[in-house]
Amino acid sequence: MKRLPVLIAILLVPLVFSCRESVPYPQISGHRGANFIAPENTLASADSCIKLGIDVMECDVVLSKDSVFYLLHDSLLNRTTDGRGPIREWYSRDLDRLDAGSWFGDKWKGQKLPRFSELLAKAAPTGLKLTVDYRTGDFRELVELIDSYGMLERTYFTFSSDEDTKRFRAMFPWIHTLQAYVRNPGDLDKVLDEIHPDIAVMWIDEIDRKVVQRCHDRDVKVLALILGLDDKTAANKKAIRLGVDVIATDKPELLVKKK
Repeated sequence: MKRLPVLIAILLVPLVFSCRESVPYPQISGHRGANFIAPENTLASADSCIKLGIDVMECDVVLSKDSVFYLLHDSLLNRTTDGRGPIREWYSRDLDRLDAGSWFGDKWKGQKLPRFSELLAKAAPTGLKLTVDYRTGDFRELVELIDSYGMLERTYFTFSSDEDTKRFRAMFPWIHTLQAYVRNPGDLDKVLDEIHPDIAVMWIDEIDRKVVQRCHDRDVKVLALILGLDDKTAANKKAIRLGVDVIATDKPELLVKKK
């Protein structure tokens, strides 16, 4: 009889390891691209994502004075280009001449401020997915532009305000790539009920197994925000262990699964 517990333990070991292996590896989303390898929100950053096999490039989309969508995180051109002032006051013909790489290093001098259409054209044949962090512009024009490149099913949408998120959902109930921020775990059910997102976005510190399970039970994916410059090894391991669906990181190259 003493051998029975030992035998049970031996039989359970493969089961435990098979359960661990059954947790899918999350998609890796590069915050503003591979922004420690190449300048953020540029085609060079997109090229790095494609070369490294990063699943998703998150980018920020903003409108020029003549209604052309560009990639830029800030409302001002000052930080990442040689232009000055709000991008909304610039025409596309002038924006196309700006340098968006020199601030990152001499190697990147001449890297242009990209139109969003240029990123779509680059991503379309490669399999790279995009997350559009909306800043300004007409929702319908944005969706139509993405659709014209056949990228609608491979583009996720995120908005800084709940109001914009709800408005987008009401306009496009058939789009199944909408993200919504859950800023407090106690608000999770409220967000899911009111917005009906396809992906719940939360900081990793706010995520536990129950949160992931509650989302998955409602067919909602979980994106873990793990941003910043310090060592994120423990947070990354936690996200993978919990079974989140996407990890958003500033250093996606460190998380690409080796094939």
